[in-house]
Formats: sequence, C-alpha cells, structure tokens
Amino acid sequence: MNKAILLLVLAGLTPGLRAQEKDKSPHIIGMAHMAYYVTDLGKARAYYENLLGFQEAFALKNAEGSDHIVYIKINDHQYIELVAETPKNHGFLYDAGFETNDAKGMRDHLASLGLPVPANVVKDATENLSFDITDPSGFTLQIVQYLPESLTGRTKGKFMPASRISNHIDHLGLLVNDRESSWKFYGDTFGFVKEGDGSKMAIPGSEDRFELGVERKPPTIDRYHIKDHICLSAPDVPKVTTELQAKPAMGEFPKAIADIHQLSSGKHVIEIYDLDGNRVELMEPPQNNTASSTTGN
Repeated sequence: MNKAILLLVLAGLTPGLRAQEKDKSPHIIGMAHMAYYVTDLGKARAYYENLLGFQEAFALKNAEGSDHIVYIKINDHQYIELVAETPKNHGFLYDAGFETNDAKGMRDHLASLGLPVPANVVKDATENLSFDITDPSGFTLQIVQYLPESLTGRTKGKFMPASRISNHIDHLGLLVNDRESSWKFYGDTFGFVKEGDGSKMAIPGSEDRFELGVERKPPTIDRYHIKDHICLSAPDVPKVTTELQAKPAMGEFPKAIADIHQLSSGKHVIEIYDLDGNRVELMEPPQNNTASSTTGN
C-alpha cells in the first residue's frame, strides 16, 4: 500500500483507537461508596434498611464473630458502608471509595506522579483489588477494582429491593481545606473536570460526580457531618418524601428529615440525617440523567 494512503487510513482510525485505548487505560469509573463510622450498628441498619429501604449485601466480621463493616447496597457498583468502630477524624467519615477499571495500573499511575502509594495492590477483605491514598485535606480514599469472584461480584443483581429510595449515588461530597489545591489534585490524579462554578467535578465517561465543599471559617465536626455526604438521585422527590413520612420506621427516626426545599432550577431536595448526624441528600437528577430511573443497576 502506498505510504501516503496508509497514513490517511491510520489517521481515519485514530479517534476510534484513542477511545479504545482510553477504555483500556487505568481510570476512575465512578463513585463506589461512602463509609461511615456508626455508634450503634443495629440502629444504623434499621435506618438504612427499614426507613430508606435499602438492603444489606454482605458484612465483614471481627475476629470474635461480630459484624465489623456492613455493606448497604445502592446498586451493583455503589454502596454505603457502616463501620462499627470509634469515630476518628472528619466527623464520622471513614473513607470515600472510587471504582477503577485497573487497580494495579492506577497505583502505578499515581506512583508516577510522586504520590505515596502501597508497594503492591492486593485483594482486600471483600476479595476485590484495592488500595488507599490520602487527599490534600487528609481524607482517606479507597481505590477499588471489583472482581467477579469477590463478595461484590457474587452478590451482583441481588439485594436491590424496589423499596429503596434511590438506585444511584449522584455524587459524594467532602469538606476540603482548599478548593484550588483540591481541583488540582483530583484533576491531575484522576482526570476529574470542574463543572460550573467548580463546586462539583465530573468524572469523564460517568454520570457520577464529586463535590468539593469549603467553609469560610474553621470547620467543626457538625459542619463535616453536613458537608461530608452522599447525594442520592430520585426522579420524584416529593413522592419519595411522602412515602418516607408514612413509614412506621419514621417513628424510630422522627428527626431524620431535616429539610425539604426546591432549588432555583426547579429540582426538589430533601436532607436526611441518621442518628450519628451523617447526611444523605436526596435530589432529582438532571433531565438527561436516566440512571435513577433504571431499577436494578
């Protein structure tokens, strides 16, 4: 084949090849979980299961057989983790989880940027590949790659009742020390992209987002409770609110719904708090976001 023609053919294939390479290269797929310390695991389970309608997928045990970490399932890729330990740092936040397509490749990428990372990536207690890093504000981030044979993989398609108030975490929010340095960190390390005023960052190729909260004064534990949160999406928040208020379990958590309001965009929002003060925001998704209306993903 003539060399000039070959070059033209290759040039025509470049966009598709680049897309394939991007899919194969290590990157963040989306938000995996928010993990909270809880002071009473039984009451926390009742809140997330009996009131919010979610279901436990599996639990990790302590050496003596008691439950240590309970995995409340939102969908096959997203969880709320309840950690039965004494709270440390940042209010009641244990860590935030990001899902990757290639944990080892992501570790190598972060190491190439000079970030402290473990020497190797190994299977964790859930039998997934994962490792931890620390962001500039001191938050622990878990980078996790789900494996088919793991506890996550073996419960695929299960424990997602129609009663749950949402089937998608729209975003995770953290109270950062400095937005500029956080923009740089999350942009340089993971490729997140600022949206609008920069309070949120988009994850390329995903409907999930990441929110950067800031304070104008020294933050207190109460403010961490508010800013460190998950935002669940639901197509009809007023309907869900009415259903929540009518549930018998609301008698156990009479102060769970702290605020009901409507944004200037017209979207309805409710703010819900568990007994430890951890915040769940329930909000209607953008019109082009169909994730919350697809049951069972």
